[in-house]
Amino acid sequence: MDQFFQSINVLLPLLYGSVLGIYTWYFLQSTRTAGVVASRLLFLTILLHIIFLTSQGIHYRIFPITTVFSAMSMFALDLSLIYYVIEKRTKESRTGIFFFGIIFGFQLFSSMFISFGEPTNNLLRNPTFGIHTTFTILGIAALAIAALYSLMYLMLAKQIKGHRFGIIYDGLPALETLENMARYATGVGIILLGVGILFGHFWAYKVLGYFFKLDVKIIVTDIAWLSYVFGWFYMKFKRLHGLRMSQVSMWGFILFFVILVIGNILDSTFHRFI
Repeated sequence: MDQFFQSINVLLPLLYGSVLGIYTWYFLQSTRTAGVVASRLLFLTILLHIIFLTSQGIHYRIFPITTVFSAMSMFALDLSLIYYVIEKRTKESRTGIFFFGIIFGFQLFSSMFISFGEPTNNLLRNPTFGIHTTFTILGIAALAIAALYSLMYLMLAKQIKGHRFGIIYDGLPALETLENMARYATGVGIILLGVGILFGHFWAYKVLGYFFKLDVKIIVTDIAWLSYVFGWFYMKFKRLHGLRMSQVSMWGFILFFVILVIGNILDSTFHRFI
């Protein structure tokens, strides 16, 4: 099985690189055929990636995030999956170039340094951990995608305001479409991350005997998620849209990411097991 895993591990960055190349061509040339080919190749790549991670879980009887590098592969998959859902929902694929450079980088780095084998911590065999991690990473991926859509909105709005109708103006969809994409991704991200956090507390209670603990990573993650929820309802209540909503979305994710990084740096408790 290790040879099978190694083969797919080499193939995945090649596929993501090909997806990036075709989306780039579509962005530059607006050739409809390129958009169709990119979307279909992306679907096949996502399917292979799911098989890659699932087969590891079945073979080693674990949730397949045992190292930082396997987590990077999972994040690349989740970004691709959330993007694909939004692309199909909106029937708009001209933004793929902005995502798959990042996704390709994550998967390439993962494939270069990932290792396969049995986990060193039996907590990774707990199924509730798998649910917690899956929803958490999916939620973070969706919020990251929302921030990128917001950044695209700001870039396009700046070009329109400055009457500079260049490659960004020609390649990106309309401002309203970008705003709707960002709004949808944010809502999905808040829900998925909330479910992940809830299962994390349930997992802690089931395995470690407490639902909540004064753990740095738990506290900062909960506060960051609650801040996102508050910001979402604030935007709804104030009816923020367009430029202001995009600014809040982008800077909100940057703050959220910084908080998570600080939490990981300060954390020295049970969360350090991979």
